[in-house]
Amino acid sequence: MIAALLPLAMQATTMPPGSDWSVACDNQRYCTAWARVPEGADSSAYPLVVLRRAGDAAAVPAIDLPIPVGTAPGTRLTIMVDKRVLAQLIAPGGGTGLSLPFSGALATALTRGRMLMLTDPDGSVRAQLSLRGLGAVLAEIDAAQLRDGTRSALVRRGRGNVPPLPPVPEVVVPPADPRPPRVLSPKQLQALLGKPPKGCGPILARGYRLDAAQTLLAIEPLCDTSGVTILAYVVADKGSPQPATFDAGAALPGMPAQQVAGSWDPVRRRIAVLLPATPGHDCGTRRDFAWDGNQFRMVEERTVAECRRATYEITTFHAQVRTR
Repeated sequence: MIAALLPLAMQATTMPPGSDWSVACDNQRYCTAWARVPEGADSSAYPLVVLRRAGDAAAVPAIDLPIPVGTAPGTRLTIMVDKRVLAQLIAPGGGTGLSLPFSGALATALTRGRMLMLTDPDGSVRAQLSLRGLGAVLAEIDAAQLRDGTRSALVRRGRGNVPPLPPVPEVVVPPADPRPPRVLSPKQLQALLGKPPKGCGPILARGYRLDAAQTLLAIEPLCDTSGVTILAYVVADKGSPQPATFDAGAALPGMPAQQVAGSWDPVRRRIAVLLPATPGHDCGTRRDFAWDGNQFRMVEERTVAECRRATYEITTFHAQVRTR
């Protein structure tokens, strides 16, 4: 089941042509759309407005409207679409935003409008965002959630019904084993990787017990001092090291499959991977892998909405992890 769903997770984020909005959906058809910061613009002037909807038939869409930091509690703000007053609200203060049902006049105005503005009582603009392409994003949400032509569609309604959600994929992991990991000698490591080139330090390797019979060997690549990747091998208690295998991409482009862009978390028993959208940046796709006794299986995937908003992550895949 999980293998069939991985392509959906790895191709979940889209931006319709000419749109100022992007959308991502997970393997349970939970969709999140967000307004992007225009190229070259100051991100602080454009609030992170998020439209979200769960995948089940009864789920009601909602739009999250942040209030700019520094807005005093009780400040009366006006929501305007194309310079027409749509609604007024009272700022809760403390940087807290509001979540509003995406329905009725609000949904109509936002879908048909071009620009949303949040203004002060004196008319000065606190924040603004483009609504261009929101309608196309709503249509993509309908398609991803199998709502197109159904009663609950956001764009093209009909008489159909939304099918049930697919089951959550399950990954079964072996129980933790308290014994120490198997350790390879320097001679064994050199036989595995070869002699370090002149000027490089010694081979550095760490072992982590995966289960009752196998160890994860995390080796720093020869002469690579970046600390970004490890060479991941699985070593049986009786046997030679084998390159670790992953059911989804864990390596950076151009690197061997076992040269993983991440590290082992011994508390969570996961290999946590970051695949940067832009080399050298801390934004992109984050994947967590769990050991199922034979290979590492992806159990969660999160994508950073934009590099300029590297703190906002959207889950695009998740599996249920169970210990056998």
